[in-house]
Amino acid sequence: MRIFSFYFWVLQLPLVVIFFFFVWFIPWVFVLHLGFLIYFPYKEDGLTRFFRITGPVIGIFSKTWVNKKEIPNACKAALIASEDGKFYQHNGIDIESIQKIVKDKSKATKQKRGGSTITQQLVKNAFLSRDRSYIRKTRELIGAILLDATIAKDKQIEWYLNIVEFGPNTYGLENAAQRYFKIDAKKLSPSQCVALIAILPSPKKWNQSLEKKKLTQFFIHRYRQISNNIIEMHIASRKEKIDIKQMNLGFSYKKENLPQQFEPVPPPEATENKNAQNSSEEEQIKIDSTDKFKDNSQIEGQVKDTTPSGVDSDESLNDIENSDE
Repeated sequence: MRIFSFYFWVLQLPLVVIFFFFVWFIPWVFVLHLGFLIYFPYKEDGLTRFFRITGPVIGIFSKTWVNKKEIPNACKAALIASEDGKFYQHNGIDIESIQKIVKDKSKATKQKRGGSTITQQLVKNAFLSRDRSYIRKTRELIGAILLDATIAKDKQIEWYLNIVEFGPNTYGLENAAQRYFKIDAKKLSPSQCVALIAILPSPKKWNQSLEKKKLTQFFIHRYRQISNNIIEMHIASRKEKIDIKQMNLGFSYKKENLPQQFEPVPPPEATENKNAQNSSEEEQIKIDSTDKFKDNSQIEGQVKDTTPSGVDSDESLNDIENSDE
């Protein structure tokens, strides 16, 4: 019989096993070129998964997909400033960041770094699980390299923002915009874009400021970090910078909860007929916003290169460590 042949056991069977192993091991990132994705995101409990299908092709029949032309530039800028400052420089993985993580672990330092690039996070969210293991991480790295080699950077951002979790059972930028601001994603203001990115990568823990319309100091700290990174990286227009400075989230919140430099500021046209004191405030707004965000003396651990590793409070570091990086 064939199963007893030497040729079958030594050559054919091992090749079949290796083939199916690679079919399973390597994430099928190429399917994104089809224009739709069938994947299994997590429910609110973080354990149970459900069936979801999305993509630009599905967007023709559904309003839940936001194409790259409709995604506000500020949302893209905030994502890069928060999660992956070298997004347009690396090939899917950030070697330097990985080296820093290894170095920190070897020194047993308390501070934790998030080393996953946007591309890696996209692979994990679309094709893998949240299991924290070396096997999953290896699959993620291989998938990121393949994805970056086959899909343009702007398209990666489009996919990322349309499948990432923004809260319990809330996946994608459109669903997030509707949940927190009751508007279409394409109408998000720069401030709202920064606010949504600020709750990543642990939206179920960090979304309370948007959910309850009451800003916590931790949320404000995250917002300020991302805002300063946007300014330093020069990836937003002057108009967008001014809106981010005004922190116009589209809902009212207690002014006294904000640091002085982040108090909401009325637009210039609203202060044209006010007294000299208000006119002075207006002129302050018109100063190059780069200078407005250079007050680093009150900002700890400002992120300059990548990832939410720049969040340096003990609470946030613990959250990041347990946020399925």
